[in-house]
Amino acid sequence: MVTIIVTPPGPMTGVLFRTLSDCCRVLSVTPERVSPVHAPDVLLLEADVPPSCTGDTVYVLGAAPPPDYPFTPDEHALAVVHSENREALAFAAAHHLKTLTCGLSVRDTLTLSSLTDECAMVCLQREIRPFGGGIIEPGEIPVRLYAPVGRGELLLVAAVLLLCGGGAMGNA
Repeated sequence: MVTIIVTPPGPMTGVLFRTLSDCCRVLSVTPERVSPVHAPDVLLLEADVPPSCTGDTVYVLGAAPPPDYPFTPDEHALAVVHSENREALAFAAAHHLKTLTCGLSVRDTLTLSSLTDECAMVCLQREIRPFGGGIIEPGEIPVRLYAPVGRGELLLVAAVLLLCGGGAMGNA
């Protein structure tokens, strides 16, 4: 099971829940509700500050506590961060989290090649290793959009889906 922690709580959790539910059994725990699911593939949590977890964990860092916040990530943990979010990048670096950056720079692991109202072309600029094993090679991934979505949100969701095996990448 992969644990995904979204900080801070907000609409990103709902977007991830709807998108991941197309390919996985998702147990979502938020202050508003707990989704009923048996034998989940993914545990989706919201947190004001990221808790330390063991095993395969993705920290979607929209905001981050100060770098000196007491936090001990598992060796398998990974942060997904927008490359312009300096505080989240500093937090990930201070805690030696492997980091997958998203943004519109050639330095980012995940970026956009194109974006229209109906579809996006997400560009994976270097190989990544999803939690289930294997390698996803660099390339462009077409994504059909069913609702308006911001560039940053789209890239963060795409990164999480790729790390979980990429099952629902064609639809967001």
